[in-house]
Amino acid sequence: MDFTIDDTTSELAALVRGMGEQLVTDESLRELDSRFGPGTESGGTDEDSARFHARFWDELVRAGVPAALAPERLGGAGLGVVGEALVLRELGRVLAPVPLSPAIRAAHLLDAAAAQDGAVDVPAIAEGRLIAAVADARGDGREVDWAPIAHTILQPEADQLIVAARATADVERTVPVDYSCAGVVTGLAAAPIPLRAGAAGFDALRRRVHLAAHQWGVLEAALERTAAYASNRHQFGRPIGSFQAVAARLADGSIDVDAVRLSTLRAAYELDACAGTPAAAAHAAVASAHFWACEAGHRLAHSAVHIHGGVGLDRSEPAHRYFLAAKANEFRLGGATRQLLDLGDVLATAGDPWEYSA
Repeated sequence: MDFTIDDTTSELAALVRGMGEQLVTDESLRELDSRFGPGTESGGTDEDSARFHARFWDELVRAGVPAALAPERLGGAGLGVVGEALVLRELGRVLAPVPLSPAIRAAHLLDAAAAQDGAVDVPAIAEGRLIAAVADARGDGREVDWAPIAHTILQPEADQLIVAARATADVERTVPVDYSCAGVVTGLAAAPIPLRAGAAGFDALRRRVHLAAHQWGVLEAALERTAAYASNRHQFGRPIGSFQAVAARLADGSIDVDAVRLSTLRAAYELDACAGTPAAAAHAAVASAHFWACEAGHRLAHSAVHIHGGVGLDRSEPAHRYFLAAKANEFRLGGATRQLLDLGDVLATAGDPWEYSA
């Protein structure tokens, strides 16, 4: 499979990387931790107390990043799930707490529902001027990322979409492992909008690719920071990275990051190639990407902490944030075993979808 990235996608990813490295600094994340981090979990449900990088989000919106990843009929650039994955990787690299994934998913769901009437400000959601949160279809009382500060909450069902104003629902703030912004939503009620067949299922796969892509960025940056630390930290007159045991763990980490990268890109390409109707190959690719994101995330997160030693557990240092982010993504993905079960279901019902692939 050709993983060549077009110039427009590369330039957008590079733009987001530059903005992220400039704005989402270790100092800015420490400031967010002081608002809603360890020891401050009793805060309210508003932007001032949420772990939300408002300045970075404003700059992303101003630069047109959410709008570029929206559907073409809403003014997007047609970059597909591959473009979304590459941008979300950049957010993972800097641990940027911004609601880009739900903004993308909401725009595509609203486009699939043809929600163009005055009841929903679709352009504002697609452009990120209004923050959206997207619930899954597990019923009332579910945890929804970004619900505490969302203006609009969406819930896709098999053939319909519920779109409700945040003010009409009850949201109880929760404390995820990485202290991200989430809450349990109850009382979500609104007149459903007809949804194009297959759109809810595609959104579920899109979410999983987004999570895997974010994990890719988290692990990639964690490995880079850990390798740099191992090169600079000396013991017995030598950098600890020169010790065989440390070098082997870093080498294993590099292989793990490559596995997440390749499997995530494969899943994104399969979704782009299926024209909105995912076949067995797309389901298998997503499950494979999730397996590697979970398995590699677990290994590399622990390696990063172990190689950093006591510094890896010090809240004043950035290493602990990468550990928490990797573990939170692993939990959101459902763990490696669940992904193997999903992959097994595909193989049992459809056979090997890549048996005759080139």
